[in-house]
Amino acid sequence: MGHRTCLIFLCLLNYSQGVYMLSQLTSRPRVCIIGAGYSGLATARHMIDYGLNLTVFEVSNYIGGTWRYTPRVGTDEYGAPLFTSAYKDLRTNSFYPTMELPDYPFPAGPVSSFLSGPCIYKYLEGYTKQFNLEKYIQFRSLVTNVEKVGDNWKVTYMKTGTKQNVSEECGFVVVANGEYTAPHVPYFAKQEDFKGKMLHSHDYRDSEDYRGLRVLVVGAGPSAFDLAAHLINVTSMFIHSHHLDAKIQKVYGNYKRKPDIKHFTPTGAVFVDDTTEEFDVAILCTGYRYSFPFLNYQSSGVTSSAKYIMPLYNQLININHPTMTFVGTGKYSIGLVRDRQGHYSAQLAAGLVKLPSKDEMFQEWFDHAKHQTPKEINLIGYENTANYMDTLLNGTDIPGVPLVFTTILRNHIDLWYTEFLTFRNYQINLLNDTEYEMIVKPQKKICPFDL
Repeated sequence: MGHRTCLIFLCLLNYSQGVYMLSQLTSRPRVCIIGAGYSGLATARHMIDYGLNLTVFEVSNYIGGTWRYTPRVGTDEYGAPLFTSAYKDLRTNSFYPTMELPDYPFPAGPVSSFLSGPCIYKYLEGYTKQFNLEKYIQFRSLVTNVEKVGDNWKVTYMKTGTKQNVSEECGFVVVANGEYTAPHVPYFAKQEDFKGKMLHSHDYRDSEDYRGLRVLVVGAGPSAFDLAAHLINVTSMFIHSHHLDAKIQKVYGNYKRKPDIKHFTPTGAVFVDDTTEEFDVAILCTGYRYSFPFLNYQSSGVTSSAKYIMPLYNQLININHPTMTFVGTGKYSIGLVRDRQGHYSAQLAAGLVKLPSKDEMFQEWFDHAKHQTPKEINLIGYENTANYMDTLLNGTDIPGVPLVFTTILRNHIDLWYTEFLTFRNYQINLLNDTEYEMIVKPQKKICPFDL
């Protein structure tokens, strides 16, 4: 309980009492969006629909965020950090209708329900063109500082091509820099003794780089099981270390399941059951942490760590300064949730949403957060999609997400590990807003744009 009390105390330090009602804006503010990935693009489209003046700051030279594949790791050609985690032959573990943005459907055709990474990127390119978003995007702009100055926000960014620092004034800020940008890299005992290669899955790019090698993968999240599917038939030995207590699809051949690591050795590792394995490469699929290095915490009104960002009303709105929202930071949420968060942000920026008082928002957030561990504070949850949408969109005319999505996610949330080698052979057909069918029907085509 101690860590929860400490977190709440830190947040209280950042909270000033008083009543705050976001009134109808007399003049529509300039909107600044940080990031031109899925969340940023969806939000930008809605801002345009409400006639708002906006700029999207994007550090790279491309749209798409983590959906754009590049063989580079670390930094781009301008020396700016690379935030994409996409790798060659990536396929989604979410069926594509959950990512289909309003008014821009995927092309129809006999394709898999689980599309390739390049296909999603093509979709986002088409979406950007359809709604003429590129003219609002300022590429090669690394946001380095966001601070509250009076009634507005001062956004400072570096032009990565020239290294020039520029500051601009914004009336409303949307943070949409993504949740898969900053790898969580835990320390393992004696890891410095290991003489092989060690990397986080964020820097994994191509299975061919590991052909014939002995590879250890650490973790039991979607990335770990996806890399297992990619590497089992490429490596000479695939060792999977995790503590997930669940029934996992049986694998034959060179796959070895091991418990947690006790400590590394120069040539491998000792596990908590005191068994040993030798390997050439260790890939850490240990997740991601929140990272908002550009936020000025003295003025921004939020507090964050690797595990949380708070206090956010409805996992979106900066309670202390509701002219800032965080789109896509809620954990375990489908693409359409991010679109609806962007839509809500646009209505808020346009003065069309009347929020509860500041005290009421904080009390609601506090009543939720006091029961959560740090990593649960920003949890939405796939199976809770419908409830979250009802809460967020209450009182607006923003359409919700079809209830059938929540049903599918609740019924099949574990497929990515119980059937990690074969679950993409399922075809999910939506019958209506509440019903679906799921059949085994492998499709050779994994992108409707290639038909």
